[in-house]
Amino acid sequence: MLFCLVSGAVYVMNDLHDVEEDRTHPTKRMRPIASGRLPGRIAVSWYFALLAAALAGSLLLGRGFALSVSVYFLLQTLYTYWLKRVVVAELIVVAAGFVIRVYAGTAAAGIYASPWLLICTFMAALFLVTGKRREEKALLGDSAGTHRAVLALYDLPMLDHCISATAGATVVCYSIYATAGDTAAKFGTELMVLTVPFVVFGIFRYMYLVLCRGKGGSPERTLTSDVPTVINIVLYAMVYFCVMVLA
Repeated sequence: MLFCLVSGAVYVMNDLHDVEEDRTHPTKRMRPIASGRLPGRIAVSWYFALLAAALAGSLLLGRGFALSVSVYFLLQTLYTYWLKRVVVAELIVVAAGFVIRVYAGTAAAGIYASPWLLICTFMAALFLVTGKRREEKALLGDSAGTHRAVLALYDLPMLDHCISATAGATVVCYSIYATAGDTAAKFGTELMVLTVPFVVFGIFRYMYLVLCRGKGGSPERTLTSDVPTVINIVLYAMVYFCVMVLA
């Protein structure tokens, strides 16, 4: 919940900063601030309220969690005002934000975070955000730079190569995580390897949706609306549950 609050503050900050660019985007122009439904003065008030609540609440969950929230906010601030204009670095920053969330969650729960799990999270997030950039570039074409300046510096072949590279890296990292000794020791079984085929299918299916169907613009919508993907997620969850029961 606290990360939802700080993420909300970051989204408000980013929308305030990018309001003019968002108004040139076919879908983002309908956002509350870009469309004018949420006045800037009220948005600023919400920004400070959300940020204060997140930082104050994070202190209740320990120093490690509070530090994670602070680092996340600092990184996102640098992204909004500078790094979002730096090729490749902007992709890495977005992906790193998801890693910080996972690490903070494990720290708050007192759970050991496998380095391979964190690396896998990073690569999967990088895979998704690269697909999103590709869709934005393909959708907006020559005018992409007016919405997001860094898009003018990318081209589709380069993004396609990045998608392929991060897809392969995600599969490899998850496979190592699923078969690692500390993973087997944690779950009391080596059967986590049975989940690997579902991850491979999910990654390749998403590549198909991005590269062949042009559905990378909204990862959350794509992952929940594509029937084979939804079935794959359900099957993964079932196998994972069975592994835990058999452990």
